[in-house]
Amino acid sequence: MGETMRKVFICMFLIVYTAAAPGVVICEEPAGKRDSTVEEDRLREFIKQTIRENPKLIHDVLVEYQQQLRLEKERRELEAAFRNRVSDTIEPHTPVKGPADAPVTIIEYSDFECRYCARAADTMRILMKKHPGKIRIAFKNNPLPFHENAKDAALAALAASKQGQFWGYHDLLFQNFDSLNEAQFIEFALLLKLDMEKFNRDRRSQEIADQLEADQRQAEMFDINSAPTFLFNGVKLSGAKGFNYFSAIIERLQAEGNDSK
Repeated sequence: MGETMRKVFICMFLIVYTAAAPGVVICEEPAGKRDSTVEEDRLREFIKQTIRENPKLIHDVLVEYQQQLRLEKERRELEAAFRNRVSDTIEPHTPVKGPADAPVTIIEYSDFECRYCARAADTMRILMKKHPGKIRIAFKNNPLPFHENAKDAALAALAASKQGQFWGYHDLLFQNFDSLNEAQFIEFALLLKLDMEKFNRDRRSQEIADQLEADQRQAEMFDINSAPTFLFNGVKLSGAKGFNYFSAIIERLQAEGNDSK
């Protein structure tokens, strides 16, 4: 038994044993049993006192146990994702950065008004620096319905892409994810020196609307209903995981590629 499990077992015994109702005496008990009941009462009181005197220890051990359960659940989900990969495509309109022959392709489904997506965008930037030439990132829009300005932000970013400025516009949107509005969409386009007439025409065009709808249709096809969600060579990962987590996935996928050669 691991040390954490041993601690958890002891804590659970203390809590459960103390919470258990003492036996109800219906008739007079033999002397030996009365002595046993007295000892049980003393033990129960000792356990109660131990819990009262060590609340932080009990709390910390149970929190540690919960964390271990969470990590084990994540591990099982990750292994299932590796076994059941998603076969997604990168459309002609999909913004992409990184070498075409990179061993790891990350398709990112994201929402410009989501704080976790903004955090994940920073992580993606660091990953590209730490794994030069090894990663290609493709960005797909999946604005969530409860984010008021996310859809318009996605349309604006796709319009900026028509002028070769998607990633610059992408960065400005995420830097201001919590205050997006129409005035900012114009301001960001001006900062990037876009052709404003074309930008405004494009972001309201049926072509850009169709591109956004295509991204969302693919998200629905792969049961992607949260943001951010990533496909690392088809391995589906949800949430803004940290650098170390994503980096380990990249290294594992690279090792797979090396093994297959």
